[in-house]
Amino acid sequence: MKSLKKFLFVLTVALVSMVSMAVSCEKPEPEPDPIVVKDYNFDLYVCAVKHGGMSQNKNGTYVRSVTDLSAEAPMIDFTGKGIDITQDYTLESITKGAYYYQVPQKATGGFVKFHIERNAAGIEFIVEDAEVPFKDNVYSARKYTHAWIDGGKTLVVIGTKDKATKIIWSKLNESDMQIQSEGTFDIAMPEGFNAFSTTGLLTYRQSDGKLYYFYLVKPASGQSEAATSVTYIAIINPATMAIESTTAVPTDIMEETAGSAYGELMQSMIMYDEQDNLYVAGLKTVDGKEMGILRRIKKGEKTFDSAWNGFPDPEGKLLTIQYLGGGKALCYSRDEALGTKIDSKSHFYSIIDLASCTRERVKYNGADLPYCGGRFSQRSVVVNGKAYIGIGGEVEEAGVEQPNPAIYIYDCKTGAVEKGAELSKGFCFDIIRAMDVLE
Repeated sequence: MKSLKKFLFVLTVALVSMVSMAVSCEKPEPEPDPIVVKDYNFDLYVCAVKHGGMSQNKNGTYVRSVTDLSAEAPMIDFTGKGIDITQDYTLESITKGAYYYQVPQKATGGFVKFHIERNAAGIEFIVEDAEVPFKDNVYSARKYTHAWIDGGKTLVVIGTKDKATKIIWSKLNESDMQIQSEGTFDIAMPEGFNAFSTTGLLTYRQSDGKLYYFYLVKPASGQSEAATSVTYIAIINPATMAIESTTAVPTDIMEETAGSAYGELMQSMIMYDEQDNLYVAGLKTVDGKEMGILRRIKKGEKTFDSAWNGFPDPEGKLLTIQYLGGGKALCYSRDEALGTKIDSKSHFYSIIDLASCTRERVKYNGADLPYCGGRFSQRSVVVNGKAYIGIGGEVEEAGVEQPNPAIYIYDCKTGAVEKGAELSKGFCFDIIRAMDVLE
């Protein structure tokens, strides 16, 4: 089927002078009004008993597709409703338009493309649009990264094989998932290291027409305790998949990208601003703790700007980033002092000002939004100039009543926050996705 994604382009371009910042953070120019996407649903994913993501929960994963997350919407109930994807599909998925693309949990031995429909009775169900077996390169569920090229017509997938000692790639047609070409990168393992990251992070940059692949090399056993992993940046020609350059990132700049083991199948860790500056969430180890860092590769450059860090003085690990426009980004991060387990209520939402490199907690009625559990969570989505942010959903502990999960809606231009729809209790709330509606 063909995704009917409709765009209303409203261009109001205003040029302003660049403001020089003492901390060497440039203020982005104002962006055009956001593209308006019509005819979309919100797909909400929840897990039973504990938070999911990266095969952390086998107790049940469910999805419901809803049209409205405003305060006027009825409470969203999952009891006896929605789709149980526990046995067949993963929470982690590539999405574009109305479609999902993934290597599923069920033993297909290949790639699957599907979408969600709703019957006359209002019950959701999954329709598989294509199922294609692997050729030589074989990928495991959740263990790959991806990017779109050729205007979204071609999907590039990268993973590893042979105990993560080789990096493989495949190109697929978006329409029918047929494999166009595949291969193995000729990347030598540096001396003293013995494995790559499971996936790394991949992105396509419009301004120079190149793929940027961030991958990790891990120290071999027996190395000194001081040995640490090293991130590399590979610049790839998307037409030929030839690697044009590889550059090691100094560990004082970044040790690892966020999500180096599972790509952006669930969480958003790469973003671009209006000038096509590229931002990557990462981490450094400080006193044995993973601390977040946000680095930037300026338009026209190939390596991180060492003088710029959009996430200084971190409380803990930076988990997700999403660009909001106007030099602002939404981030989901952790306060290490409050716990580092997947279900620890130590995760919270902030707005980063990329010009001043400062951040402030997202507030509603003057109070910070509550802390959440869910390390592997993407309960935020940005569409039509608004960020929809999911809060709560932890399963109740003995004698401790939890509030209903709720949606908070952040206006990207004004910064105003309103409360939206509530979800029923009894599950852990993990993902919001905005998906086109097929006609």
